Amino acid sequence: MSNFVHQYQRELSRCRQQFESLDLRKEKGYLFKFTTFSASVQNILPEIPVEKHEALFQKLLLQQVYTTFDQQFLTANDLIQAQGPVKSLIQSKRPHIYCTFHLGSYRLMATYLYRNGVDVALMVSKGTYQEQGNDIWATIKGLQKKHNLTNSFQMLDAEQPSSTLQVIRELKAGTSLVIFIDGVTSTTGLNRQEDKEVQVRFGNQNVWARKGVGFLSYVTKTPIVPVIGYRERNLNNVLSFLDPIVPETDSDRDTYCQHSLQRLYDVFWHYLNKYPEQWEGWNYIHKFLDQRELEQKADTYASPRHRPKKRVAFNQDRYSICDLEDAPVLFDRRLYITYEISPDLRDFLLQLGAIETPEDVLGTEMYLDLLSKQIIA
Repeated sequence: MSNFVHQYQRELSRCRQQFESLDLRKEKGYLFKFTTFSASVQNILPEIPVEKHEALFQKLLLQQVYTTFDQQFLTANDLIQAQGPVKSLIQSKRPHIYCTFHLGSYRLMATYLYRNGVDVALMVSKGTYQEQGNDIWATIKGLQKKHNLTNSFQMLDAEQPSSTLQVIRELKAGTSLVIFIDGVTSTTGLNRQEDKEVQVRFGNQNVWARKGVGFLSYVTKTPIVPVIGYRERNLNNVLSFLDPIVPETDSDRDTYCQHSLQRLYDVFWHYLNKYPEQWEGWNYIHKFLDQRELEQKADTYASPRHRPKKRVAFNQDRYSICDLEDAPVLFDRRLYITYEISPDLRDFLLQLGAIETPEDVLGTEMYLDLLSKQIIA
């Protein structure tokens, strides 16, 4: 096994060298992706200073390279360090609902269970299936051939209305379910169905989470097993299997859904604080936030529409400027809204601190409008 470990470490080192040879700031879309990432970290985990955000973002990009490699390197499944009651869970021969997040080398979780003889049904979004389906099946077929596996593996479309009934049948037949709690963003935002989701506390915000996991557990009496993956400093992958969440006989369905989802997010929050640079969800967690709550919080800090007594400056805590190919864009870091602006306004905002009488330059109406939107403060 030591030879495989050394080979694995060498391959990751090669991945890192190739990654470090890139000029990331020249990569298409880098600035806007980083700005979205930074806004989410600021809104959810404000304890991390803004000046550290870009280093975290670049570590996340490297982590994504490692994750893609792990899926292709079959032996990575044999090198995982599993913690918690994993042996008893696998040997129990009863199905479980394994719930995880896009932290660490998250793609290894489903294949690790499959490699260890578990019948697995992996819930994925339509987009994930289209983008990664072939790679996932290639990994499964490689594991089947290498280890003579005969247990079953399937991928189910989490966005199909019929998927709930299909999953219930699979659970009752003894197949375990693997689901990413922080996935399936197509059902959030404007498409959110509030009767199918609940709000849970997540750091400095509330997020919407789908009830499906709790519902399936409650209806089929199947325990939910939180599993958190992360990569240690020595690059070893860890899967931490935590104590199951068991449906309570004296609890109603909605209460159990709320309770189980909050427990999952509370468990994840502990690991996120330790490994914030390994969570892919920073890039899309804003789709799970409640827009009305964001607006209410923004209104709380709204500036009055009058002239400040001291010199104003561009409000970099609230807004970022992104120079995109077509035009400069002003990004609202609290509401995740973009405004296309002129090059002249961009230059004005960036040089505002050196302008003696900005109201004279802009005109009173625009000057007061920028103040009311907190673009300048």
